[in-house]
Amino acid sequence: MSSQISFSRREWFFETSFPGVRRCKTDAFRIAKEIYKGRTEFQDIYIFESPGFGRILALDGIVQLSESDEFIYHEVITHIPLLSHPHPKRLLVIGGGDGGVLREAVKHPLTEIYFVDIDKEVVGVAKRYLSFISKGAFNDPRVKIFFEDGRNVIQRHKNFFDVIIVDSTDPVGPGKVLFQKDFYRMVQQALTPQGIAVFQLGPFLDFDLIVKPTAKKLKDLFSSVAPVRLPMPSYSCGCEYCFMIASKKIKLSSLDASTIAPRLAQRLKKKAQGLRYYTPAIHCASMIMPKMWQL
Repeated sequence: MSSQISFSRREWFFETSFPGVRRCKTDAFRIAKEIYKGRTEFQDIYIFESPGFGRILALDGIVQLSESDEFIYHEVITHIPLLSHPHPKRLLVIGGGDGGVLREAVKHPLTEIYFVDIDKEVVGVAKRYLSFISKGAFNDPRVKIFFEDGRNVIQRHKNFFDVIIVDSTDPVGPGKVLFQKDFYRMVQQALTPQGIAVFQLGPFLDFDLIVKPTAKKLKDLFSSVAPVRLPMPSYSCGCEYCFMIASKKIKLSSLDASTIAPRLAQRLKKKAQGLRYYTPAIHCASMIMPKMWQL
């Protein structure tokens, strides 16, 4: 005897698959409450509440974050590159209109933080309906905000940034140009000699389609390139997600907890106690790959 579950689109959100990229499965989230639905010049925005996940932000049908696990994503993509650098002063954040990267970045004693996002409306909607993400970070006096194509900002600043965080959407829609080699070359040229960049990439389910080809492009431009693992339960990967970190000079995978721990204590001081996922041990463990994902 079989049972059937009825899924009404008024009660369930079905995440969109990437045509020609990810067709392995479709995730469904129960909609407890619709918070916001709209269309910007660049993309669809949808915010809703779902049991177990809290508020969820989706752009063009793809889940960008959930209230339950966004801290994992934002702590890893921010603190790993900043603490891998011996003395970062200038940071560039490309994308991340929700403000999560800024929230973590302002905890560091940086001199200047440049933030650029092509879609001003996403930032406005996030401030209004997802204020628990940014927690006022957009108002930090060190933050300089630009609403334009991130490539333009990079081209205006050669040998300028110590760390660049590319918190882009996935390689479809407005984020597609941020996965091309020409863009990676621009990033490399915008970094100082010890500069580090980290790129949002995708699930390890797309290892052969996205992760491995991206690593190849970056290895042509940077001396040290490494994938970074993190769990993201709300993402279509189910768990294992991937960033790619690259450095012009620093051997990223050789940094150990004895190097990272003093930097964390010195730079974040009491703010380090508020971190929920990141630790020096996690920093190092995130770069350990199983055999099938080694580059």
